[in-house]
Amino acid sequence: MKPSFPFLGWLYDRFLQLIIYPSVWVAAALASLGIFTQETLELGHNWQAIALIFVTALIPYNLDRIFDSYVQKIPDHQAQLFFRQRCIWVLLFSAIVATVILLYFAPSQVRYISLVGIIPLLYGTPLFPSKKESGWQWYRLKDLPGSKAWIVGGILTYAVIAVPLAYSQAQFDVAAALITWFMFVFIVTNSHTFDIRDLESDRYKGVVTLPIMVGIEGTKIVLTVMNLSMLLTIVSAWLTGVIAYHPAIVLATSVNLIYIWSVNADTPRWVYTIWIEGCLFVPILVNWTISVTIG
Repeated sequence: MKPSFPFLGWLYDRFLQLIIYPSVWVAAALASLGIFTQETLELGHNWQAIALIFVTALIPYNLDRIFDSYVQKIPDHQAQLFFRQRCIWVLLFSAIVATVILLYFAPSQVRYISLVGIIPLLYGTPLFPSKKESGWQWYRLKDLPGSKAWIVGGILTYAVIAVPLAYSQAQFDVAAALITWFMFVFIVTNSHTFDIRDLESDRYKGVVTLPIMVGIEGTKIVLTVMNLSMLLTIVSAWLTGVIAYHPAIVLATSVNLIYIWSVNADTPRWVYTIWIEGCLFVPILVNWTISVTIG
């Protein structure tokens, strides 16, 4: 979708090229989840932890899409062209340099837990050769049947929980485990929803995702059950005094359920890349709204 007015159209194109295509939007959203972790677990505010989440998120997302532009054609023609330009390599190199600098000045515990970062770097990289009648074909981690969104969700959950904990040198206790469970379901729901968008592209390339395995309706049912089960666990913990009540979790889960049943394979791509991905900002926006209202 492009606005009718020329200036708004120009502004929309710049927004796509500067924020959406290079994954600045989703990286900022993930960084906001790191802030939510800090506030919810009372870890204090540490900008280095949030900066590390932001810059490291830029690396695998852009690397994956660069490979996709050559290996698995991106349905969005503009995005396809964008990821074959030199500017994306400048951004990728800058993100890598920033990550190295942040890790150099980070506590040793942060550097240890960051070793897991090798997995997202390899996620979209062709690593496993297989000989077929038509010749050699290279497979990626994301090509493992049914693994795509689960790997993404697991890695991102680890980042937004482990990095703030490591910077604050806090212990992984019951409260952290419950917030991790919320984060995992919240992020995995978002990831699986994008697999609904990419259904035809993934099927063409042979990438087996949840929507391909159980269908779109089946995927919606699985995600709904996950969200309601997670919410039931969290509510039980609140009622028994294990953790404090956090309305952001209820509202964020409600948003999940709304867009799960609102999208389909025909939903425009811009709805996914701007609004569905933007839903990752909901927890921290709710926290800040409550803070401003009360304070």
